[in-house]
This record gives sequence, C-alpha cells and structure tokens, in this order.
Amino acid sequence: MKTRSFICLTALVLALSPASLPAQTLFTDNFEAGASPLWSNVRGAWTASDGVYSATYPQNIPPTFTGLPFVLENFAVEVDINRVADGGVWLRCGALGTNGVVLVTGGFGWGSGIRSGNAGRSLYWHVITPQNWSSPPVLGEVDNVFSNPGVQGVHLRIEVVGNRYSAFLNGSTNATTVLVETNAIYSSGHVGLYDFSEQSFDNFVLSIPPGFGPYRLNIAAVDATHANLFWTTNALGWNLESTASVPATNWASVTNVPVVIGTNDSLTIPTENSRYYRLHKP
Repeated sequence: MKTRSFICLTALVLALSPASLPAQTLFTDNFEAGASPLWSNVRGAWTASDGVYSATYPQNIPPTFTGLPFVLENFAVEVDINRVADGGVWLRCGALGTNGVVLVTGGFGWGSGIRSGNAGRSLYWHVITPQNWSSPPVLGEVDNVFSNPGVQGVHLRIEVVGNRYSAFLNGSTNATTVLVETNAIYSSGHVGLYDFSEQSFDNFVLSIPPGFGPYRLNIAAVDATHANLFWTTNALGWNLESTASVPATNWASVTNVPVVIGTNDSLTIPTENSRYYRLHKP
C-alpha cells in the first residue's frame, strides 16, 4: 500500500548551488485510506472512494472547492486526473475558494451537459475576483488537449513562480499553457481542487521548488570567498542549520546563529566548501 506524508516541518533547504537541490515536498495524498483531514471540503461534499477523490455534488456556480491549509507563494502541484472532463486546480486562492487562479481541465460546459465544440477538450485559466465570480475571462486557452473527455486520464503538473503559472501534461518538459498574470493580483494563497464532472483526482503532491519557501533564505555573493545568507520573514523560534550533503543524515545548528531571533537577520558564510542550509522548526 502506498504511504501518505501529511506535512514536512522543514521550511527550506538552500545550497550555494541551488539548482542541484531537490524540491521540498510539503504534502502528499494518494487517497488509499480516505482523504487526508487537511482537505477543507468547503463545497461539493468531497469524498475518497476506491483510492480517488472527487466531489459528490460537482458544480460551478459557485465552483466546488476543497483546499489545503498552507499559504504559499511559489510551489508546484502534481496530480493524476481520471476521466478528465470539467474541473481543475485552485492556485493562490482564499481559504474558502472564493477568489484565486484556477486552471480548468476540459471545461467549456462539459459539466453542464455540452458535448460539442471544445467542451471537455481544453486547458485554460481563470483569474477569479469577487467582481467576476460568475463570469471570469478565459485566459491562455489551448484547445484539443484531451481527445476523449470523460474517459481519458492525464498526469498534470503545475508550477507557480512569481507571476508565471505553467501547466505540463504527462511528464512533458514543455508547458501546454502558460499564464503570465501581469496584474499580479494574487502573490500567495492556498491550493485546492475543483470538480464539475465525473472526473476524479489521485496521487496529489504539493512541493516547493529549490530556493523558495514559507520562510525563505536568500544568498548573495560578498567577495570571492564569502557569501551572505539573509532572510526577510519573521521566523522566530526556527533553527538555522547546515549539512555537507543532500539527502542529509546529519543537520547541525549553525553555532553563531542557533536560533533565529527576528526579521531581516543575516549571516556571512565562507564559500570554499559547498554546504546546504535550512530554516528548521524544532
């Protein structure tokens, strides 16, 4: 049986060579033993059955919503969608799913009974605000993505970094659709699921790309042999730790700054030996 990890207590790992680091997994759910209690199940009466997750009462006005408690800026979502037809993923949304960015899978009225044109076959974005709750504009539309809506399965990866939202299908390294949210209405928020059809979700993974996190470490060169680590968020009570390798078997407190005491702290470190750093909640 697959296992589930609810939350990782490590806030961030940062190296002098950040590109070599893996993503930090915050949450996974394969729904084998039911849905994690962290799902909010706000609208749609969501339930896990036979190892998949879906809304018992799918709808779009208001749209169904089940979300996670994490408030994130930059992150990635991976999920399998079975019988993809009309639904999607909420990104940087409010805790009640009343505003945010939504990637719609299928869509164009499939959930309302439409079976012609692009119904169930497309991929596109909505930026939902209270002012356009019932009729948000369609953005980044790509048609004929799904050839057999209501039957076909798909693996979806969404990356959210800055004001750029990218959606990748079935392991491709080329994004199928990209939204550059120039107005930058939402800089952070929750992640959730939307269901308006018979589709269901499985193997959900929420992660943070290397170099980003709820408590972010930054690095800047000082001179040829030194760099400066600094952080701008309030991370009171978190330890600053380092290790020589990742995956690490031994994280040790940085002795001159064992516990972060406030905001805008910094530390100058030598760059002669590559080390990895993290803010860690004991």
